[in-house]
Amino acid sequence: MDARSEKALAGVFPELADKVRAAAAKLEKEQTFLLVVSGLRTAAEQQALYAQGRSVKGHIVTNARAGFSMHNYGLAVDVVPYQVGEKGALNWNPATPQFQRMVAAMKGQELEWGGDWKGGLGDFDHFQMSGLPVSPSLAMRTDYGVGPKDLSTIWEKAEEKSYAV
Repeated sequence: MDARSEKALAGVFPELADKVRAAAAKLEKEQTFLLVVSGLRTAAEQQALYAQGRSVKGHIVTNARAGFSMHNYGLAVDVVPYQVGEKGALNWNPATPQFQRMVAAMKGQELEWGGDWKGGLGDFDHFQMSGLPVSPSLAMRTDYGVGPKDLSTIWEKAEEKSYAV
C-alpha cells in the first residue's frame, strides 16, 4: 500500500485496515494496485461532502450527513484501483474486470460493498465492516455524540456485534 493509502488507513478500525491490506496484497500479486481514497472522516468533513451539490458547487457525492456515515466511525473506506501500476490514473468504473477483481478481493475479506446497496448513489468505491447496519444505528449515533476524539468504545461494540443488524 502506498503512503496515501496508509495515511487513510491509520484512522480506521484496525481490523478494517488489516482486511484492506490483505485484499491489496492479494491483488498486488496480479499487478493490481489500490488507493484508499478515504477512511475516517470528521463530522465537519462529512458535512462538507454532504453540502456538495446542495448548498455548495459540485456534484452530489453522498447522501449521508455528519454522523450518518460509517466513515465517521472509522468503519468504512473508499478504495479504487489504479488503472496501470502503482500510481497515476484511477479506475472508477465498477463495470471493468479490474474493478470487479478488487470488489471480489474485498468481499473475500468479509467486507460489505456499497455497490450491493439498492437505490441511492451506487457507492461503488465504498467498503465497510460487515454485520453492521448500512447506516449508523441510533445506538451508534448516540455513542458517537458530537464526534468523539476516541472511537475505541464504538470499535469495541462493533467488534462485539453490539450494533449487529
